Amino acid sequence: MLDKRLMRKYILVLLISIPSLAMAQQSPLYTQYMLNDFVINPAIAGSKPFFPLRLNAREQWEGLGSFAPSTQSLSFHAPVGDGRVGLGGLIFQDNTDPTSNMGAMFTYAYHVNLPAIESKISLGISGMIYQYKLDQSTIVFHNPDVNFEGGVYSEIVPDAAFGSYLYGKNYYVGLSIYQLFESTFREALTFDYGDNIGVRHYFGMAGFTAEINKSLHLEPSILVKTIDAGPMQLDINTRVIFNRKFWTGVSLRTDRSVVALMGMNVGNFHLAYGFDYTLASIANHTAGSHEISIGVNIPDPKKRRHVYYWRY
Repeated sequence: MLDKRLMRKYILVLLISIPSLAMAQQSPLYTQYMLNDFVINPAIAGSKPFFPLRLNAREQWEGLGSFAPSTQSLSFHAPVGDGRVGLGGLIFQDNTDPTSNMGAMFTYAYHVNLPAIESKISLGISGMIYQYKLDQSTIVFHNPDVNFEGGVYSEIVPDAAFGSYLYGKNYYVGLSIYQLFESTFREALTFDYGDNIGVRHYFGMAGFTAEINKSLHLEPSILVKTIDAGPMQLDINTRVIFNRKFWTGVSLRTDRSVVALMGMNVGNFHLAYGFDYTLASIANHTAGSHEISIGVNIPDPKKRRHVYYWRY
């Protein structure tokens, strides 16, 4: 049996550490962001030649049980009017027992033509609302401590995100910031442990498509992620696209992860799968992470995004 004070310290350290195990545990992690980049940059709302509706589900670190993060999201965005304005929305749920995070995001983006370089540039802003929750009843104690017995602590907080996006026929560059307000929610276990503060998340993305021949395209891309006073993570990605319908690819992350990607767009139907495998020490306890994306690319009858090529 663990000493009572030792158990208290262990549980406290564990709960505090969960958000920092991966940068995305304050903000949900997405492996297939290059296929639904709207989830990491609000300026992308309305930039596609279709209206993408996406349902995404991710099960991280298989084998760790309820301790492992589980994320689900539903997103949609489209241009309105003459296409200068894009609107979008996202709802998500992110669980990592004993904590959970669910929320919604509503987005406005404005797009401007740059005919001199056959491109467009857009700026986007998102309003967000989150509910953070700690369910203390899911914690099992060998030596019960009154400070940890029962109870559900929750807090609803607002926040915002901002993004910019430059895109052309076969390239894109974007920058975005999430959790702009760095909202504070005092829920922890008791007020004795102080505040929990959301930290700003920064994303930088870039990519282009090279046509090898009419039926074969290569799409390299990068994503840089960092937080205030935190480490930077780099994703290096490559997709090989066949007949503009099927693709496979690989991503390498500086957190010592390797990701395999595959998917297809048949008609207006979208289906993609990603498998993450970590080379870090946690690999001794998990069989990897799985992510699936299902969606529909609703045709835009006005074809308002002529500059944006067929990229999925």
